[in-house]
Amino acid sequence: MFTRYASAVTTSTFMTFALLFVMQLLIGLQPPAQTETRVRHFLDIWNVQHKDTPVQPREHIPPREELTKTELPPARPQYDSETGQVGVRLRTPAPPPADNNLTPAGLYMDGPLVALVRVAPTYPVRASAKGLEGYVVVQFDVTTDGRVTNIVIVETTNSIFNTASIKAAERFKFKPRVVDGVALASYGIRNLFRFNMDDL
Repeated sequence: MFTRYASAVTTSTFMTFALLFVMQLLIGLQPPAQTETRVRHFLDIWNVQHKDTPVQPREHIPPREELTKTELPPARPQYDSETGQVGVRLRTPAPPPADNNLTPAGLYMDGPLVALVRVAPTYPVRASAKGLEGYVVVQFDVTTDGRVTNIVIVETTNSIFNTASIKAAERFKFKPRVVDGVALASYGIRNLFRFNMDDL
């Protein structure tokens, strides 16, 4: 039994020295480590050159108080025959002349019919449940105050979309066309509503 322990100790000692020798041999075969120091470049931010553009002189803009100040005509003494006193009566500037070309929508300039608000229709629940798609063409008139009236269905792929299209068209708002300062109604305006499942 002593022989076994002795052989085990001898074998383990031999293996340990053999592994150390192999490790030293492998370390010696490695190329030498790089000892070069890296050159670091620093930016000197204090020496950055700035080019200043010359400041252009600005014209004098009067303050808001001066712009809104109204010059009143000089006051004249007034004699009151009933009391026999002389007083000062201030005269105020005359109001601006009334503009008779002012339309109900408050428009002054001539121009074409312009859509201010366009509302997308609500996808019907029954159509989305069935996976239906399609389109609806509606026709309507625009009043002088920009409201939509007389909505009719011109063309439709499925009547399931008609009610949603009419409700959306009712919420449209327009700036009416103006000719010679007067707002005019427009007739026969058409709009296409598309119903696509990808838009849900």
